[in-house]
Amino acid sequence: MAQALPETAVAGLFFGMVLIAFSIVPAVSAQPAPSPSPTPDANAQHHHSQEDPSDEGAQSHMHKEQGEHETTDHSDHSMHGANDEPDMQHQSTPEEDHSGHAMHEMESGNPAVALLMQHASGTAMNPASAPMEMIGTRRGEWDIMLHGLGNLVYTEQTGLRGETDTFSTNWLMGMAHRKVGKGTLMLRSMLSFEPATISSSTKFYPMLFQTGETANDRPIVDGQHPHEFFMELGAQYVYPLKNERFLTVYVAPVGDPAMGPVAFPHRTSAMEIPQATLSHHYHDSTHIALSVVTLGIGDSRFRLEASGFHGAEPDEDRWDLNTGSIDSWAARFSWTPNRNWIAQVSTAYLVTPESYEPGDQERLGISVAYHRPLAGGYWSSSAIWGGVYKESHDQTVHALTLESTLNLFRRHYLTTRYEKVDKDSIFPHIHPPGSGIGERVPLFEIEAYTVGYTFDFLRARNVHAGLGVNYTWYEFPELLGFFYGEDPDSIFAFLRLRTAGQSHSGHH
Repeated sequence: MAQALPETAVAGLFFGMVLIAFSIVPAVSAQPAPSPSPTPDANAQHHHSQEDPSDEGAQSHMHKEQGEHETTDHSDHSMHGANDEPDMQHQSTPEEDHSGHAMHEMESGNPAVALLMQHASGTAMNPASAPMEMIGTRRGEWDIMLHGLGNLVYTEQTGLRGETDTFSTNWLMGMAHRKVGKGTLMLRSMLSFEPATISSSTKFYPMLFQTGETANDRPIVDGQHPHEFFMELGAQYVYPLKNERFLTVYVAPVGDPAMGPVAFPHRTSAMEIPQATLSHHYHDSTHIALSVVTLGIGDSRFRLEASGFHGAEPDEDRWDLNTGSIDSWAARFSWTPNRNWIAQVSTAYLVTPESYEPGDQERLGISVAYHRPLAGGYWSSSAIWGGVYKESHDQTVHALTLESTLNLFRRHYLTTRYEKVDKDSIFPHIHPPGSGIGERVPLFEIEAYTVGYTFDFLRARNVHAGLGVNYTWYEFPELLGFFYGEDPDSIFAFLRLRTAGQSHSGHH
Protein backbone atom coordinates (compact mmCIF):
# COMPACT_ATOMS: atom_id res chain seq x y z
CA MET A 1 0.00 0.00 0.00
CA ALA A 2 1.32 3.43 -0.93
CA GLN A 3 2.42 5.65 1.91
CA ALA A 4 0.05 8.62 2.36
CA LEU A 5 1.43 12.13 2.58
CA PRO A 6 1.26 13.76 6.02
CA GLU A 7 -2.20 15.25 6.48
CA THR A 8 -0.85 18.75 7.17
CA ALA A 9 1.20 18.67 3.97
CA VAL A 10 -1.78 17.57 1.89
CA ALA A 11 -3.97 20.22 3.48
CA GLY A 12 -1.40 22.93 2.80
CA LEU A 13 -0.98 21.78 -0.80
CA PHE A 14 -4.74 21.81 -1.35
CA PHE A 15 -5.18 25.33 0.01
CA GLY A 16 -2.21 26.60 -1.97
CA MET A 17 -3.56 25.16 -5.23
CA VAL A 18 -7.02 26.62 -4.67
CA LEU A 19 -5.63 30.08 -3.81
CA ILE A 20 -3.35 30.07 -6.86
CA ALA A 21 -6.23 28.97 -9.10
CA PHE A 22 -8.44 31.77 -7.84
CA SER A 23 -5.65 34.27 -8.39
CA ILE A 24 -4.44 33.38 -11.91
CA VAL A 25 -7.47 32.21 -13.90
CA PRO A 26 -8.47 35.37 -15.80
CA ALA A 27 -11.55 33.94 -17.50
CA VAL A 28 -13.35 33.40 -14.20
CA SER A 29 -14.24 36.76 -12.77
CA ALA A 30 -15.92 37.81 -9.54
CA GLN A 31 -19.56 38.42 -10.32
CA PRO A 32 -22.66 39.26 -8.33
CA ALA A 33 -24.67 36.20 -7.39
CA PRO A 34 -28.32 36.55 -8.41
CA SER A 35 -31.11 37.53 -6.15
CA PRO A 36 -32.35 34.02 -5.47
CA SER A 37 -35.98 34.59 -4.68
CA PRO A 38 -38.80 34.13 -7.19
CA THR A 39 -41.13 36.25 -5.06
CA PRO A 40 -43.27 38.71 -7.05
CA ASP A 41 -41.74 41.70 -5.25
CA ALA A 42 -38.14 40.59 -5.76
CA ASN A 43 -37.45 42.97 -8.63
CA ALA A 44 -39.02 45.86 -6.80
CA GLN A 45 -36.83 45.23 -3.79
CA HIS A 46 -33.63 44.37 -5.68
CA HIS A 47 -30.71 46.69 -6.37
CA HIS A 48 -27.00 46.02 -6.74
CA SER A 49 -25.13 46.05 -3.47
CA GLN A 50 -21.93 47.99 -3.17
CA GLU A 51 -18.65 46.14 -3.13
CA ASP A 52 -16.84 46.04 0.15
CA PRO A 53 -14.85 49.31 0.09
CA SER A 54 -11.86 47.47 1.53
CA ASP A 55 -11.89 44.76 -1.14
CA GLU A 56 -8.87 44.67 -3.41
CA GLY A 57 -9.82 45.10 -7.05
CA ALA A 58 -13.51 45.63 -6.29
CA GLN A 59 -15.71 46.45 -9.26
CA SER A 60 -19.27 46.22 -10.55
CA HIS A 61 -20.82 46.30 -14.02
CA MET A 62 -23.73 48.49 -15.02
CA HIS A 63 -25.65 47.14 -18.02
CA LYS A 64 -27.74 49.24 -20.35
CA GLU A 65 -30.93 47.89 -21.88
CA GLN A 66 -29.37 48.24 -25.36
CA GLY A 67 -26.73 45.67 -24.36
CA GLU A 68 -23.88 48.14 -23.85
CA HIS A 69 -21.55 47.57 -20.91
CA GLU A 70 -19.81 50.05 -18.66
CA THR A 71 -17.47 49.50 -15.74
CA THR A 72 -18.13 51.79 -12.82
CA ASP A 73 -16.32 52.04 -9.50
CA HIS A 74 -18.90 52.06 -6.69
CA SER A 75 -16.41 52.09 -3.86
CA ASP A 76 -16.47 54.87 -1.30
CA HIS A 77 -12.77 55.76 -1.14
CA SER A 78 -13.31 57.89 1.90
CA MET A 79 -13.97 54.72 3.86
CA HIS A 80 -10.61 53.10 3.10
CA GLY A 81 -8.49 52.27 6.11
CA ALA A 82 -4.80 53.05 6.31
CA ASN A 83 -3.82 49.62 5.00
CA ASP A 84 -6.47 49.32 2.28
CA GLU A 85 -5.52 49.97 -1.30
CA PRO A 86 -8.02 52.02 -3.33
CA ASP A 87 -10.13 50.23 -5.88
CA MET A 88 -8.73 50.37 -9.39
CA GLN A 89 -10.68 51.04 -12.56
CA HIS A 90 -10.88 47.80 -14.55
CA GLN A 91 -11.27 47.25 -18.30
CA SER A 92 -13.75 44.45 -18.87
CA THR A 93 -12.75 41.48 -20.96
CA PRO A 94 -15.26 39.91 -23.37
CA GLU A 95 -15.66 36.98 -21.01
CA GLU A 96 -16.48 39.30 -18.12
CA ASP A 97 -18.95 41.24 -20.26
CA HIS A 98 -20.81 38.05 -21.19
CA SER A 99 -20.75 36.88 -17.60
CA GLY A 100 -22.03 40.18 -16.29
CA HIS A 101 -24.79 40.23 -18.88
CA ALA A 102 -25.83 36.69 -17.93
CA MET A 103 -25.86 37.53 -14.24
CA HIS A 104 -27.91 40.65 -14.95
CA GLU A 105 -30.47 38.56 -16.83
CA MET A 106 -30.61 36.09 -13.96
CA GLU A 107 -31.19 38.84 -11.43
CA SER A 108 -33.80 40.75 -13.37
CA GLY A 109 -36.03 38.31 -15.20
CA ASN A 110 -35.64 34.57 -14.64
CA PRO A 111 -37.35 33.25 -11.50
CA ALA A 112 -36.30 29.69 -12.41
CA VAL A 113 -32.62 30.62 -12.21
CA ALA A 114 -33.27 32.60 -9.05
CA LEU A 115 -34.81 29.50 -7.47
CA LEU A 116 -31.97 27.24 -8.59
CA MET A 117 -29.39 29.62 -7.19
CA GLN A 118 -31.12 29.55 -3.81
CA HIS A 119 -30.58 25.78 -3.58
CA ALA A 120 -27.59 25.30 -1.29
CA SER A 121 -27.74 21.57 -0.53
CA GLY A 122 -29.71 19.43 -2.97
CA THR A 123 -33.01 21.29 -3.14
CA ALA A 124 -32.78 22.68 0.43
CA MET A 125 -32.67 26.47 0.59
CA ASN A 126 -31.12 29.18 2.71
CA PRO A 127 -33.19 32.38 3.01
CA ALA A 128 -33.31 34.27 -0.27
CA SER A 129 -31.38 37.24 1.13
CA ALA A 130 -28.48 35.05 2.33
CA PRO A 131 -25.16 35.51 0.50
CA MET A 132 -23.71 32.88 -1.81
CA GLU A 133 -20.41 34.38 -2.94
CA MET A 134 -19.32 32.86 -6.24
CA ILE A 135 -17.05 33.52 -9.16
CA GLY A 136 -18.51 32.99 -12.61
CA THR A 137 -18.13 33.17 -16.36
CA ARG A 138 -20.15 32.56 -19.53
CA ARG A 139 -19.41 29.86 -22.12
CA GLY A 140 -21.82 29.82 -25.04
CA GLU A 141 -25.31 29.21 -23.66
CA TRP A 142 -23.97 28.09 -20.28
CA ASP A 143 -23.49 30.26 -17.21
CA ILE A 144 -20.76 28.66 -15.08
CA MET A 145 -20.09 29.38 -11.41
CA LEU A 146 -17.63 28.23 -8.77
CA HIS A 147 -18.34 28.30 -5.04
CA GLY A 148 -16.06 26.85 -2.38
CA LEU A 149 -14.81 26.93 1.18
CA GLY A 150 -11.86 25.36 2.97
CA ASN A 151 -10.55 25.41 6.53
CA LEU A 152 -7.11 24.43 7.78
CA VAL A 153 -7.88 23.53 11.39
CA TYR A 154 -5.92 22.90 14.58
CA THR A 155 -7.91 21.46 17.47
CA GLU A 156 -6.97 20.84 21.09
CA GLN A 157 -9.47 18.97 23.25
CA THR A 158 -9.06 18.31 26.95
CA GLY A 159 -10.29 15.62 29.30
CA LEU A 160 -9.66 11.90 29.44
CA ARG A 161 -10.78 11.34 25.83
CA GLY A 162 -9.53 14.60 24.32
CA GLU A 163 -7.13 14.67 21.35
CA THR A 164 -4.98 17.17 19.47
CA ASP A 165 -4.90 17.22 15.66
CA THR A 166 -4.42 19.30 12.50
CA PHE A 167 -6.69 18.68 9.54
CA SER A 168 -8.73 20.36 6.82
CA THR A 169 -12.46 20.51 6.13
CA ASN A 170 -13.28 21.67 2.61
CA TRP A 171 -15.59 21.52 -0.37
CA LEU A 172 -15.68 22.94 -3.90
CA MET A 173 -18.91 23.31 -5.88
CA GLY A 174 -19.19 23.87 -9.62
CA MET A 175 -22.49 24.84 -11.22
CA ALA A 176 -23.60 25.40 -14.82
CA HIS A 177 -27.06 26.33 -16.05
CA ARG A 178 -28.86 27.20 -19.27
CA LYS A 179 -32.35 27.34 -20.71
CA VAL A 180 -33.70 24.03 -22.01
CA GLY A 181 -37.12 24.25 -23.63
CA LYS A 182 -39.45 26.31 -21.49
CA GLY A 183 -37.48 25.56 -18.34
CA THR A 184 -33.98 25.90 -16.94
CA LEU A 185 -31.44 23.14 -16.35
CA MET A 186 -28.67 23.27 -13.75
CA LEU A 187 -25.81 20.77 -13.47
CA ARG A 188 -23.98 20.73 -10.15
CA SER A 189 -20.90 18.93 -8.86
CA MET A 190 -19.47 19.20 -5.37
CA LEU A 191 -16.14 17.66 -4.36
CA SER A 192 -14.28 17.42 -1.06
CA PHE A 193 -10.63 16.56 -0.48
CA GLU A 194 -11.28 15.57 3.14
CA PRO A 195 -10.35 11.92 2.45
CA ALA A 196 -6.79 13.24 2.03
CA THR A 197 -6.84 16.13 4.49
CA ILE A 198 -8.29 14.23 7.46
CA SER A 199 -6.15 11.60 9.23
CA SER A 200 -5.47 8.53 7.07
CA SER A 201 -4.90 6.40 10.19
CA THR A 202 -7.91 7.22 12.35
CA LYS A 203 -10.10 8.22 9.34
CA PHE A 204 -11.80 10.97 11.35
CA TYR A 205 -10.94 14.20 13.13
CA PRO A 206 -11.33 14.42 16.92
CA MET A 207 -14.58 15.87 18.23
CA LEU A 208 -15.77 15.11 21.75
CA PHE A 209 -19.12 13.30 22.02
CA GLN A 210 -19.54 13.00 18.25
CA THR A 211 -20.79 9.66 16.88
CA GLY A 212 -21.89 8.26 13.54
CA GLU A 213 -20.57 5.97 10.77
CA THR A 214 -17.48 3.77 11.05
CA ALA A 215 -13.70 3.96 10.68
CA ASN A 216 -11.41 0.94 10.45
CA ASP A 217 -14.51 -1.26 10.77
CA ARG A 218 -15.41 0.20 14.16
CA PRO A 219 -18.15 2.71 15.09
CA ILE A 220 -16.73 6.23 15.41
CA VAL A 221 -16.90 7.72 18.91
CA ASP A 222 -15.51 11.19 19.73
CA GLY A 223 -14.77 11.90 16.08
CA GLN A 224 -16.26 13.22 12.85
CA HIS A 225 -15.83 11.25 9.63
CA PRO A 226 -14.64 12.98 6.43
CA HIS A 227 -17.03 13.70 3.60
CA GLU A 228 -16.95 11.68 0.41
CA PHE A 229 -14.80 12.98 -2.45
CA PHE A 230 -18.02 13.08 -4.49
CA MET A 231 -20.34 15.03 -2.20
CA GLU A 232 -22.83 15.76 -4.97
CA LEU A 233 -23.30 14.96 -8.65
CA GLY A 234 -26.71 16.13 -9.71
CA ALA A 235 -28.99 17.80 -12.22
CA GLN A 236 -32.00 20.02 -11.51
CA TYR A 237 -34.69 21.20 -13.89
CA VAL A 238 -37.26 23.91 -13.17
CA TYR A 239 -40.32 24.04 -15.41
CA PRO A 240 -42.72 26.99 -15.13
CA LEU A 241 -46.42 26.28 -14.66
CA LYS A 242 -49.46 28.57 -14.65
CA ASN A 243 -50.15 31.11 -11.90
CA GLU A 244 -46.43 31.55 -11.06
CA ARG A 245 -46.08 27.94 -9.96
CA PHE A 246 -43.21 25.70 -10.95
CA LEU A 247 -42.30 22.03 -11.17
CA THR A 248 -38.82 20.87 -10.11
CA VAL A 249 -37.00 17.63 -10.86
CA TYR A 250 -33.71 16.73 -9.14
CA VAL A 251 -31.72 13.62 -10.09
CA ALA A 252 -28.41 12.84 -8.38
CA PRO A 253 -26.26 9.70 -8.21
CA VAL A 254 -24.95 11.44 -5.07
CA GLY A 255 -26.99 14.22 -3.55
CA ASP A 256 -29.39 15.49 -0.91
CA PRO A 257 -33.00 14.27 -0.73
CA ALA A 258 -35.91 16.32 0.61
CA MET A 259 -35.08 15.84 4.29
CA GLY A 260 -34.13 18.49 6.81
CA PRO A 261 -32.61 21.96 6.46
CA VAL A 262 -29.58 22.96 4.40
CA ALA A 263 -26.69 20.73 5.49
CA PHE A 264 -24.25 22.31 7.96
CA PRO A 265 -21.36 22.87 5.48
CA HIS A 266 -23.62 25.18 3.43
CA ARG A 267 -25.83 26.89 6.03
CA THR A 268 -25.05 30.58 6.20
CA SER A 269 -25.45 30.47 9.98
CA ALA A 270 -22.79 27.73 10.25
CA MET A 271 -20.15 28.63 7.64
CA GLU A 272 -17.77 30.24 10.16
CA ILE A 273 -17.74 27.11 12.38
CA PRO A 274 -15.42 24.58 10.69
CA GLN A 275 -16.43 21.53 12.73
CA ALA A 276 -19.62 19.53 12.24
CA THR A 277 -22.64 19.71 14.51
CA LEU A 278 -23.09 17.02 17.17
CA SER A 279 -26.58 16.63 15.73
CA HIS A 280 -25.35 15.96 12.17
CA HIS A 281 -26.77 12.42 12.06
CA TYR A 282 -30.13 13.66 13.35
CA HIS A 283 -30.62 16.65 11.03
CA ASP A 284 -28.72 16.45 7.75
CA SER A 285 -26.62 13.29 7.36
CA THR A 286 -28.60 12.43 4.22
CA HIS A 287 -26.92 15.26 2.29
CA ILE A 288 -24.57 12.72 0.67
CA ALA A 289 -27.20 10.07 -0.05
CA LEU A 290 -27.07 7.81 -3.13
CA SER A 291 -29.48 7.45 -6.06
CA VAL A 292 -31.59 10.50 -5.23
CA VAL A 293 -34.68 11.41 -7.25
CA THR A 294 -36.80 14.37 -6.04
CA LEU A 295 -39.98 15.85 -7.49
CA GLY A 296 -41.34 19.16 -6.24
CA ILE A 297 -44.14 21.60 -6.93
CA GLY A 298 -44.62 25.06 -5.50
CA ASP A 299 -44.68 28.80 -5.93
CA SER A 300 -42.86 31.76 -4.44
CA ARG A 301 -43.98 30.93 -0.89
CA PHE A 302 -44.82 27.24 -0.60
CA ARG A 303 -43.17 24.08 -1.90
CA LEU A 304 -43.89 20.37 -1.47
CA GLU A 305 -41.22 17.79 -2.38
CA ALA A 306 -40.91 14.00 -2.31
CA SER A 307 -37.74 11.94 -2.74
CA GLY A 308 -36.65 8.37 -3.25
CA PHE A 309 -33.06 7.42 -2.41
CA HIS A 310 -30.73 4.74 -1.06
CA GLY A 311 -30.81 4.83 2.73
CA ALA A 312 -27.42 3.35 3.69
CA GLU A 313 -24.55 5.66 4.61
CA PRO A 314 -21.50 5.56 2.30
CA ASP A 315 -18.78 3.01 3.06
CA GLU A 316 -15.31 3.83 4.41
CA ASP A 317 -13.74 4.19 0.96
CA ARG A 318 -14.28 7.92 0.60
CA TRP A 319 -12.73 8.23 -2.88
CA ASP A 320 -15.02 5.97 -4.90
CA LEU A 321 -18.50 6.62 -6.25
CA ASN A 322 -20.90 4.30 -4.43
CA THR A 323 -24.13 2.99 -5.87
CA GLY A 324 -27.33 1.64 -4.35
CA SER A 325 -30.94 0.99 -5.27
CA ILE A 326 -33.75 3.29 -4.14
CA ASP A 327 -35.15 1.81 -0.93
CA SER A 328 -35.95 4.86 1.24
CA TRP A 329 -38.13 7.94 0.94
CA ALA A 330 -38.43 11.51 2.24
CA ALA A 331 -40.90 14.39 1.99
CA ARG A 332 -40.54 18.07 2.85
CA PHE A 333 -42.85 21.07 3.01
CA SER A 334 -41.17 24.49 2.87
CA TRP A 335 -42.58 27.94 3.56
CA THR A 336 -40.89 31.18 2.50
CA PRO A 337 -42.93 34.10 3.88
CA ASN A 338 -40.38 36.65 2.63
CA ARG A 339 -36.77 36.98 1.53
CA ASN A 340 -35.35 36.80 5.06
CA TRP A 341 -37.15 33.72 6.39
CA ILE A 342 -37.56 30.09 5.44
CA ALA A 343 -39.11 27.23 7.43
CA GLN A 344 -39.45 23.54 6.68
CA VAL A 345 -40.92 20.37 8.13
CA SER A 346 -39.78 17.03 6.73
CA THR A 347 -39.94 13.31 7.37
CA ALA A 348 -38.08 10.29 6.05
CA TYR A 349 -37.88 6.51 6.28
CA LEU A 350 -34.34 5.12 5.91
CA VAL A 351 -33.48 1.46 5.39
CA THR A 352 -30.47 0.48 7.54
CA PRO A 353 -28.59 3.80 7.33
CA GLU A 354 -25.85 2.84 9.83
CA SER A 355 -23.75 -0.23 9.09
CA TYR A 356 -23.20 -0.93 12.81
CA GLU A 357 -26.93 -0.71 13.63
CA PRO A 358 -29.06 -3.39 11.97
CA GLY A 359 -32.42 -1.58 12.01
CA ASP A 360 -34.24 1.02 9.93
CA GLN A 361 -34.91 4.62 11.00
CA GLU A 362 -37.76 7.10 10.89
CA ARG A 363 -36.86 10.78 10.99
CA LEU A 364 -38.78 13.98 11.57
CA GLY A 365 -37.22 17.43 11.19
CA ILE A 366 -38.38 21.01 11.76
CA SER A 367 -36.26 24.09 11.15
CA VAL A 368 -36.47 27.85 10.77
CA ALA A 369 -33.72 29.97 9.21
CA TYR A 370 -33.46 33.76 9.31
CA HIS A 371 -31.06 36.01 7.44
CA ARG A 372 -31.00 39.78 7.77
CA PRO A 373 -28.71 41.90 5.58
CA LEU A 374 -27.03 44.74 7.46
CA ALA A 375 -25.04 47.77 6.37
CA GLY A 376 -21.60 46.22 6.00
CA GLY A 377 -22.62 42.69 6.94
CA TYR A 378 -25.46 40.37 7.93
CA TRP A 379 -27.03 38.40 10.75
CA SER A 380 -27.86 34.76 10.00
CA SER A 381 -29.49 32.30 12.43
CA SER A 382 -31.03 28.83 12.41
CA ALA A 383 -33.15 26.82 14.84
CA ILE A 384 -33.28 23.09 14.04
CA TRP A 385 -34.99 20.20 15.81
CA GLY A 386 -34.89 16.55 14.80
CA GLY A 387 -36.25 13.29 16.14
CA VAL A 388 -35.02 9.86 15.04
CA TYR A 389 -36.77 6.59 15.84
CA LYS A 390 -34.26 3.74 15.71
CA GLU A 391 -35.63 0.28 15.15
CA SER A 392 -32.37 -1.21 16.40
CA HIS A 393 -32.92 0.29 19.88
CA ASP A 394 -36.72 0.63 19.79
CA GLN A 395 -36.41 4.19 21.05
CA THR A 396 -36.40 7.78 19.81
CA VAL A 397 -33.51 10.22 20.15
CA HIS A 398 -33.82 13.99 19.81
CA ALA A 399 -31.51 16.85 18.93
CA LEU A 400 -31.84 20.64 19.07
CA THR A 401 -29.43 23.05 17.38
CA LEU A 402 -29.45 26.84 17.69
CA GLU A 403 -26.72 28.71 15.82
CA SER A 404 -26.02 32.26 14.69
CA THR A 405 -23.39 34.27 12.80
CA LEU A 406 -23.14 38.06 12.95
CA ASN A 407 -20.98 39.71 10.27
CA LEU A 408 -19.91 43.26 11.14
CA PHE A 409 -17.92 45.77 9.06
CA ARG A 410 -17.44 43.08 6.38
CA ARG A 411 -14.37 41.57 8.06
CA HIS A 412 -15.60 40.51 11.52
CA TYR A 413 -17.70 37.41 12.27
CA LEU A 414 -19.11 36.53 15.68
CA THR A 415 -20.46 32.98 15.95
CA THR A 416 -22.40 30.98 18.50
CA ARG A 417 -23.96 27.52 18.60
CA TYR A 418 -25.96 25.63 21.22
CA GLU A 419 -26.78 21.93 20.93
CA LYS A 420 -28.78 19.55 23.08
CA VAL A 421 -28.44 16.00 21.79
CA ASP A 422 -29.42 12.51 22.95
CA LYS A 423 -26.42 10.23 22.36
CA ASP A 424 -26.99 6.47 22.27
CA SER A 425 -23.73 5.32 20.62
CA ILE A 426 -21.07 6.56 23.04
CA PHE A 427 -20.58 2.94 24.16
CA PRO A 428 -21.24 0.99 20.94
CA HIS A 429 -19.98 -2.29 22.40
CA ILE A 430 -23.24 -2.45 24.40
CA HIS A 431 -25.08 -3.03 21.14
CA PRO A 432 -22.56 -4.59 18.70
CA PRO A 433 -23.32 -5.15 15.00
CA GLY A 434 -25.46 -8.19 14.35
CA SER A 435 -27.13 -8.24 17.77
CA GLY A 436 -30.89 -8.45 18.12
CA ILE A 437 -33.34 -5.74 17.07
CA GLY A 438 -35.12 -3.80 19.76
CA GLU A 439 -32.56 -3.93 22.57
CA ARG A 440 -32.59 -0.62 24.42
CA VAL A 441 -29.32 1.14 25.19
CA PRO A 442 -28.47 4.01 27.57
CA LEU A 443 -29.20 7.54 26.38
CA PHE A 444 -26.95 10.41 27.44
CA GLU A 445 -28.12 14.00 27.05
CA ILE A 446 -25.19 16.17 25.92
CA GLU A 447 -25.27 19.96 25.84
CA ALA A 448 -22.57 21.82 23.91
CA TYR A 449 -21.99 25.60 23.95
CA THR A 450 -19.78 27.15 21.24
CA VAL A 451 -18.64 30.75 20.79
CA GLY A 452 -16.21 31.98 18.15
CA TYR A 453 -14.71 34.83 16.14
CA THR A 454 -13.26 35.11 12.61
CA PHE A 455 -11.37 38.03 11.08
CA ASP A 456 -10.97 38.45 7.32
CA PHE A 457 -7.36 39.58 6.91
CA LEU A 458 -7.56 39.34 3.10
CA ARG A 459 -10.46 40.33 0.87
CA ALA A 460 -9.11 39.94 -2.64
CA ARG A 461 -10.89 39.80 -5.97
CA ASN A 462 -11.73 36.09 -5.98
CA VAL A 463 -10.99 34.91 -2.45
CA HIS A 464 -11.57 35.96 1.16
CA ALA A 465 -9.16 34.63 3.78
CA GLY A 466 -9.84 34.72 7.49
CA LEU A 467 -8.34 33.57 10.77
CA GLY A 468 -10.76 32.23 13.37
CA VAL A 469 -11.10 30.41 16.65
CA ASN A 470 -14.00 28.91 18.58
CA TYR A 471 -14.33 27.41 22.01
CA THR A 472 -16.79 24.72 23.16
CA TRP A 473 -17.71 23.56 26.64
CA TYR A 474 -20.10 20.81 27.61
CA GLU A 475 -22.68 19.68 30.12
CA PHE A 476 -23.44 15.96 30.47
CA PRO A 477 -24.62 13.33 32.98
CA GLU A 478 -22.35 12.83 35.97
CA LEU A 479 -21.73 9.20 35.01
CA LEU A 480 -19.81 10.27 31.89
CA GLY A 481 -17.36 12.21 34.05
CA PHE A 482 -15.60 8.89 34.81
CA PHE A 483 -14.85 8.53 31.07
CA TYR A 484 -14.42 12.13 29.88
CA GLY A 485 -13.18 13.94 32.97
CA GLU A 486 -14.98 16.61 34.94
CA ASP A 487 -14.73 19.62 32.60
CA PRO A 488 -13.58 18.71 29.08
CA ASP A 489 -13.58 21.45 26.46
CA SER A 490 -12.50 22.01 22.85
CA ILE A 491 -10.69 24.71 20.91
CA PHE A 492 -10.71 24.90 17.12
CA ALA A 493 -8.35 27.46 15.52
CA PHE A 494 -8.47 27.76 11.75
CA LEU A 495 -7.49 29.49 8.53
CA ARG A 496 -10.51 29.85 6.26
CA LEU A 497 -10.50 30.46 2.48
CA ARG A 498 -13.71 31.16 0.59
CA THR A 499 -14.63 32.16 -2.95
CA ALA A 500 -15.43 35.86 -3.11
CA GLY A 501 -17.80 37.19 -5.70
CA GLN A 502 -20.08 40.12 -4.96
CA SER A 503 -22.61 38.64 -2.52
CA HIS A 504 -26.34 39.26 -2.73
CA SER A 505 -26.64 39.82 1.01
CA GLY A 506 -27.17 43.48 0.25
CA HIS A 507 -30.27 42.91 -1.90
CA HIS A 508 -32.82 44.19 0.53
